[in-house]
Amino acid sequence: MKKPILLILLLQICLATTVMAQLEGRRFLSGGIGIDFSNTNPDLVEATNDYSGNINIGVGKFTTQNKAVGWNLSGYLGGQKTLRYVNGQYEPKSGINQYGVGVGRFWQFYKHFNEKIGIYAGPDVNLSFNYKKERLTDQEDVNERKTYSTALSLGVGAGIYYRLSERWWLDASLGFATPFSVGYSKVDNDFIGSNTSSKANQFSYNLSPSFTFPSVGLGLRYFLAD
Repeated sequence: MKKPILLILLLQICLATTVMAQLEGRRFLSGGIGIDFSNTNPDLVEATNDYSGNINIGVGKFTTQNKAVGWNLSGYLGGQKTLRYVNGQYEPKSGINQYGVGVGRFWQFYKHFNEKIGIYAGPDVNLSFNYKKERLTDQEDVNERKTYSTALSLGVGAGIYYRLSERWWLDASLGFATPFSVGYSKVDNDFIGSNTSSKANQFSYNLSPSFTFPSVGLGLRYFLAD
């Protein structure tokens, strides 16, 4: 009975070595796209249709069988179509009202269950810039508010992968956390009715050890030729 057991152990070691030979030193590109739509239509007040899209691109390399490091680039656009009820008439307004870009560094640690499936988790550091324009009603006046924000954050993420072929993986995020972030915001208020304006600068920080799970998102990973 001992010989079959030893043979099985040797086969498992050989399989693990094969996976390591396929991954260590390999470079990859990863990416994902998201689209979101929402709408509200209350009676006799502002009806709103929101839409947004985001894209994420990653460049990384497996430094060992179980560790990958790399960089992330991200961007998003958001828009809004608004129908306001003013003085007995509906006034439409639409267009892009927010956008953002970001760059980050990630470290991922893997557990391979077999040659097809595995999980990973690890920390990341991100720097982002965001712009948002809002039209707010404030005491019978209209405030055209513009917000410029810059943030530095420390995050943790986890996911699962499925190997489709030698070059392609399917990635699925499982959860994330942002335990620490610090940011700076500049806010410009322009009151149209009273023809006045104001400015404000804000510093903020956040400590939040909570983990958001599940948070499912799908993406693809492509391995470059050696």
